[in-house]
Amino acid sequence: MEHLLKVIFLLIGASVFMGCGDERNATANRCAKRNSVYYWETVFELDSTERSFLQRHSISRIYLRMFDVATEPDFLNGTSQIVPIATTKFASSIPDNIEIVPVTYITIDALRAMAGKEPEFASLIVERLLAMASYNKCGKISEIQLDCDWTSTTKNSYNRLCETVKDALSSKGMDLSITVRLHQLRETPPPADRGVLMLYNTGALKNAETYNSILHIDDVVPYMKQDGYAIPLDYAFPVFGWGVKFKNNKFVSIVSYDNHDISDNEFIRYERPAASEILEVKKLVGQKLGKPANGNILYHLDEAQLENYTDYEISQILFN
Repeated sequence: MEHLLKVIFLLIGASVFMGCGDERNATANRCAKRNSVYYWETVFELDSTERSFLQRHSISRIYLRMFDVATEPDFLNGTSQIVPIATTKFASSIPDNIEIVPVTYITIDALRAMAGKEPEFASLIVERLLAMASYNKCGKISEIQLDCDWTSTTKNSYNRLCETVKDALSSKGMDLSITVRLHQLRETPPPADRGVLMLYNTGALKNAETYNSILHIDDVVPYMKQDGYAIPLDYAFPVFGWGVKFKNNKFVSIVSYDNHDISDNEFIRYERPAASEILEVKKLVGQKLGKPANGNILYHLDEAQLENYTDYEISQILFN
């Protein structure tokens, strides 16, 4: 069974590689300040507009989601197994002079299922991330990132997972970064070299009375009760929008921003934080938690979403 798990995790399967050229040199100084962006799709494919965006804003680091770790039913044994899903396929090359930070998202169900087996899965996750990065010629990797919305009840398990991953990476001369949600600021951070505070999806999405679930300063203020954090932090800000559909004041689904197809007793709450709102949150966070350790991050690289912000607004969000 353990051998099968390893095969499942390391199998890259349908990942697509198109010539990426020679390996690019990543910076030797991991603490150098730089502009960064997340890429959160299942196909890595940059068009000319997105490549131009990276150049215009001197973005030199992409946090690239490689796969999710989730659970699925194991019908043979009547249980569930932990597996990688939604593996990213590479349909275009990595731009020159861009450092890639491979990221994996771990569901809370998968984290719970790992209890007692964290070192085993830590090894599998690291191996698969690095194998994908090498296979798709992502250049020199100096950092990987774990993304998980852990809670107080799963904290110990996540700590053990992070500790094992951090030790494994340290032996390879690499760092571990983790995402940090607002509610996690109240907890002692897991073992990691640095974190990224995710300043989006801060409100109650499914509450019909929420003003803007993507980002609103009123949702951030209650968590700014401390000065500083135990590990260095960078900040990720949202540059996207969507519609949230309700029927009879009950949440139905997330829809595209330009969706206007509604029926009786339905309404769509359109959400997109204005640059001024993002900058207001950025100022507050900087005052309470300090300037970003390595730089600010945009979430995420998507031409259709980014065209709603001017170059000047983007530069103000990224400016340290």
